[in-house]
Amino acid sequence: MNVATFKYVLWAFGPAIDAFRLRQPVISVDGCHLKGSYKGKLLVVVTKDANNNILPLSYAIVDEESSHSWCWFFYQLRHFVAQDRQLCVISDRHQGIIHAMENLQEWKKPLAYHRFCLRHIRCNFMKRWGILTTNISESMNNVLRGARHLPIRACIDLTFNKTLQLFRKHSNVAMNYNTPLPSRMWRLFCNRDTRAQSHNLTKFDHNGGVYRIVTKLRINGTGGNTHTVHYFQQTCTCGKWKMERFPCSHALSVCRYRGDNPLSIVNNVYSTMTYKHQYNSAFVPLSHLDYWLESDWKILEDYSKLSVHQGRRRSNRFRNEMDIRHPDEPRKCGLCHQPGHNRRNSSNSQPRYNAM
Repeated sequence: MNVATFKYVLWAFGPAIDAFRLRQPVISVDGCHLKGSYKGKLLVVVTKDANNNILPLSYAIVDEESSHSWCWFFYQLRHFVAQDRQLCVISDRHQGIIHAMENLQEWKKPLAYHRFCLRHIRCNFMKRWGILTTNISESMNNVLRGARHLPIRACIDLTFNKTLQLFRKHSNVAMNYNTPLPSRMWRLFCNRDTRAQSHNLTKFDHNGGVYRIVTKLRINGTGGNTHTVHYFQQTCTCGKWKMERFPCSHALSVCRYRGDNPLSIVNNVYSTMTYKHQYNSAFVPLSHLDYWLESDWKILEDYSKLSVHQGRRRSNRFRNEMDIRHPDEPRKCGLCHQPGHNRRNSSNSQPRYNAM
């Protein structure tokens, strides 16, 4: 197949693009295999919404995860979705992604920052908005597992409908909120605000906003930690405020002491109003197949997948430290996820009856 004339399938969701402009500038990209009788890969881009849920932005079906396909995908992503916004891209160590990030002018610094290895994460730990892995895109791949077994048109339809259901679900949930922050972030805020009331505060420079916080010593021996809060710089030595853009209990303690509104130091990306705006958009239905542009390419069938394999099919993904189980970690049951037994002798397993 002539790569120079190869065309791909891309679909981005307008409501998701609008929501992305209201959310933290960190995206996760990943690719996964189509599982049907077609050779192809599904590329996904996701981020998180104001309630820390996974928010899909764009999908693409390509022939292979090559440097050419990833460059094409990132070019479309910048043009249709990201535009001129500064981003941090979290990905695995695929050479096609690395090539695109290093060679596309619109994905170079200061418009984009690429992070994937532990060395880069450690050096930039306080600048990643709390997102340090590609788990959110891996989760979206798992959601789309059923779609990956289907023919291309059916895969697009199912993916579109699943995303539509996701937006409709969160839209209904968001409209019923009467708290300043969405439920998950509101619980976190209340928990930290409660802990803040037990901290011991020492004022060092009121005009400069420098305070020392000593946490309460607990019965089990934990606590009693000392942190320094630079209130106007919105930093704390615990690192949470700068990394998450969400105040830690030490910052909330200072905020209460100064008589400020604690919600005033929470970044707007976590507000209920932002959450409502992110999902308060209308989808445009996919046009009929007859109105699609003619393409000069074809995803080839993979006849090797039609044969019968003995045993478990061998995985092609690159394994990393998240796939390695610690030798001291006990094995857990696949049904109840509790240690000490397996599926066969689990109390949650259904009894089998032999035919008479």
